[in-house]
Amino acid sequence: MKKRLMTLMLFGITLFTMSGCTNKANEINILCTTDIHAGITDNISISALSEYRNELKKTSKYVSLVDCGDAIQGDYLGAISKGEDIISVMNKMDYDVMTLGNHEFDYGLDTLSSRIHEFNGDVLSCNIKYTGTNTNKLKEVEPYKIIKYGKTKVAFVGATAPSTLVEASPKTFMEDNKYVYSFSNESKETFYQTIQDNVDICKKKGADVVILLAHLGSTDEFGDFNSIQVAKNTTKIDLILDGHIHQKINELVDTKDNKKIPLLEAGTKLDSFGQITIKKVNKGYMLETSLVEKYEAKDNNIDSFVNEIVNRTNELGNKVLATSNLTLKITDEAGIRIVRTRETQIGNMISDAYKYVSDCDIAFVNGGGIRANLNEGDLTFKNIMAIHPFGNSICVLEATGQEILDFLEFTTRDTKSTYALDGAPYGENGSFSSVSGLKYKVNTSIDPSIEIDTNGSFVKVNGPRRVYDVFVYENDNYTPIDVDKTYVIASNDYMLLNGGDGVSMFTDNKVINSGLMLDYEAVVAYIIDVLNGDLKTKYSSTSGRIIID
Repeated sequence: MKKRLMTLMLFGITLFTMSGCTNKANEINILCTTDIHAGITDNISISALSEYRNELKKTSKYVSLVDCGDAIQGDYLGAISKGEDIISVMNKMDYDVMTLGNHEFDYGLDTLSSRIHEFNGDVLSCNIKYTGTNTNKLKEVEPYKIIKYGKTKVAFVGATAPSTLVEASPKTFMEDNKYVYSFSNESKETFYQTIQDNVDICKKKGADVVILLAHLGSTDEFGDFNSIQVAKNTTKIDLILDGHIHQKINELVDTKDNKKIPLLEAGTKLDSFGQITIKKVNKGYMLETSLVEKYEAKDNNIDSFVNEIVNRTNELGNKVLATSNLTLKITDEAGIRIVRTRETQIGNMISDAYKYVSDCDIAFVNGGGIRANLNEGDLTFKNIMAIHPFGNSICVLEATGQEILDFLEFTTRDTKSTYALDGAPYGENGSFSSVSGLKYKVNTSIDPSIEIDTNGSFVKVNGPRRVYDVFVYENDNYTPIDVDKTYVIASNDYMLLNGGDGVSMFTDNKVINSGLMLDYEAVVAYIIDVLNGDLKTKYSSTSGRIIID
């Protein structure tokens, strides 16, 4: 038998390293994944998770598998099948429940509806509401699920980040240009009460343990809707399983009724998975939470199933499209992501690609849409899809200089004088955009004065502006932007047409081309037709397009 190595952490403290599994038969074990992002072969891997569960089943009758969202999108394997292959693996694994993350919506509601229907378990989210008159494409989503393990009832209440309305394409949630889907985002009070109401229902139905299966994020960037604030403003929740921030967290948080409950987050792409052990103690229950960060054995059946999918998609994915002589990164040399806060070589190259294929005046690419490095060497479909996994279309439209200034002000509203804090990214915003045909500066000593609506979309600038010295490249020179002039701009349809990331200032503008080509196709065309693979000459360094003061 292969050696099994696992590292366990209880309430954030590393306890010990051990071989095998020692759980008792009457204990309930729940294994949790977060933000897999289609990375089923990465790190620990999904087949190792399956084998870990197999070992638990030898000593425990009750073992469940749950997921906190953002499972089906984010990597090549997800993009090729629009999540269908990932759902098939989750079904093979016998996942019991999953909640919806914001990236589950990236392929559109029709596709998501199909994935939900295909999933053999239950898809949960208590805070999604539909008020339209057509077909509710999320009708199969349930607010909660109560699973009985022997005599013990465990309730899972799902919750999805309200910011999904702008993190996914806003038009996804509209009928006749009006929002018909919401995420209880009207106010923090509405959001907390929605969760509380469903927790109360579960308790009335006899739930002994209530678990919030969330995709909210626990950090301050998510404001009043983060999972720590949920804990502080609700009662009767015994444990929060969360995702969204791609971090490994195992700690205690305070509740409204002055209790402390575990909050567990298991990182991303299977760099760990969570384990919750529920033990009956006298008249109550004790919960132990841990993060498994290493496990070497694999389930051969799952491994074979996954390999079939990988082999089927690799034939297309490994075709060499171009060759690059330079690595372009989304991080700095220390590995801290900067593509959502600073000018980068990869952002410049991609925005130049958009400008090339669209023949526009100005092109933008949002940092949240650049997901991976472009490595030196052969570039394949798989490589490019890793950078641009969403399959957005390049669109071209007209915009005034004033609208462009509003866009820059909005997308740099979170930008700080430094991009790192305690070794982690700081001041990020997914809408922060690399630019082509444009340069500008940001004065971070001025507080942002952006007004947004309840859906997180831009309304107006109502105070001093941080963005200044904005110049447009025209006739081989940079000239000051003209607020009254109409420019031709290009970017992905996610931002320009659908108002993604809250970029609403262009959604009513005159459209010149709504679907020029897919975003990764633009990158390939530019590297082949213009650069001939020579990225080093033009992109060995940044070029001063964005200056942060």
